[in-house]
Amino acid sequence: METIVIQSNNKTTSKYLKKLLKELNGIESVSTLSTSDKEDIAMINAINKGRKGDYIDTDVFLKKLKGK
Repeated sequence: METIVIQSNNKTTSKYLKKLLKELNGIESVSTLSTSDKEDIAMINAINKGRKGDYIDTDVFLKKLKGK
């Protein structure tokens, strides 16, 4: 299975694209991502890019976030 993400500039284009995709054979589902979904994907990508393989102590990290 493959997933394709398409970002449209307007709702009319999105509407027509979804309608067209639903008519094609082999398309399992067509859905629209919410703002929260897009933020989650961006966060996952940022985490994966920033991951260096080193792990830090959670307590130390939280204390730094709190400014202690």
